Amino acid sequence: YPHPASQSHLLLGMPALARGDKDFFALTVGNYILGGGGFVSRLMSEVREKRGLAYSVFSYFSPGKDAGIFQAGLQTKSDQGALALEVMSQTIANFIANGPTVSELLAAKANLVNGYPLRIDNNRKLLDNVSSIVWNDLPLNTMENWTQQVEAVTLDQVSAAFQKYLSIDRMKIVVLGAQNK
Repeated sequence: YPHPASQSHLLLGMPALARGDKDFFALTVGNYILGGGGFVSRLMSEVREKRGLAYSVFSYFSPGKDAGIFQAGLQTKSDQGALALEVMSQTIANFIANGPTVSELLAAKANLVNGYPLRIDNNRKLLDNVSSIVWNDLPLNTMENWTQQVEAVTLDQVSAAFQKYLSIDRMKIVVLGAQNK
């Protein structure tokens, strides 16, 4: 059935990691650089700033107790869907192959560490964190050690983790939008 939307929604993703995995922090820091850091991310730079293909573009890991997903996505004009998907896919593939730069790594770690208090600044967020710790069988000192874990992440750890968990060739693509005329 034709869809009346003027925009296409593009998603790609694949199964990824469990929350308790040792690569969780490397993937968290790496994803901040790739697409989780908003306007400072590579995806935002390539898709929005350089080419104007989307207002917003993102990526994230959603780890579960036993497994989770990696997902990236954007919305764009229907007639730009193929190009936007190509740019997003190539940006992710390049990041998997080459990893971050030293300056990207330092900036991501600083932003994540400095932003940590906002993750626990009310009772609801504290409860969510404690619930996650218990649900995922994490050490009880997880919140105390979170920033140290982020600070300890290296370039090699980010590169190795992205190559271990992600492959652009294995990602599934979902496109929802207007039928091209």
